[in-house]
Amino acid sequence: MGEIRSDMIEINNLVKNYGPKFAVDDISFKVTKGEIVGFLGPNGAGKSTTIKLILDLIRPDSGSITILGKDHTKLNREDIGVVLDEVGIPECLTATQVDKVMKNLFKNWDMSRFHCLLTQLSIPEDKIFKELSRGMKMKLGIAVAMSHGAKLLILDEATSGLDPVVRDEVVTMLSEFTREEGHSILISSH
Repeated sequence: MGEIRSDMIEINNLVKNYGPKFAVDDISFKVTKGEIVGFLGPNGAGKSTTIKLILDLIRPDSGSITILGKDHTKLNREDIGVVLDEVGIPECLTATQVDKVMKNLFKNWDMSRFHCLLTQLSIPEDKIFKELSRGMKMKLGIAVAMSHGAKLLILDEATSGLDPVVRDEVVTMLSEFTREEGHSILISSH
């Protein structure tokens, strides 16, 4: 008898209209435990809008979104690691300073895991965010997302800007993340 799989994300008939030229129109999909799900489409197809809907950054016109068995508006944010196309780390902070900020934001912040990921991803600890390449910024965002005990990672174009060798390293890390019990990933890409 196989393991019972439960849904990390369940989206049913999701709709968000922005006038006649753009809409997220009747999207339904699931992400179950242990999966890495690629959310693929060309630029402008609505991937980022769908992710913003999942994260309750914008409100849907209709449809339902459930994350970890709860309505997405009632979710514990500690359970999700997020990296958006724009990472969102203040430009004046170094990785060391990011660590200090995050330990005050997340009750499950794992400083040793964060520094291990910094080393693994070759992220300089003393260079300010503004001076990092796009790829390094993304890697730092991924390190943050993976260092606070999240069960679900939501990554929007997180591998764009990474060179092929680093992209392979990140994909390996993400694969290892899903091998941990009860972890899943939704990753968008064009």
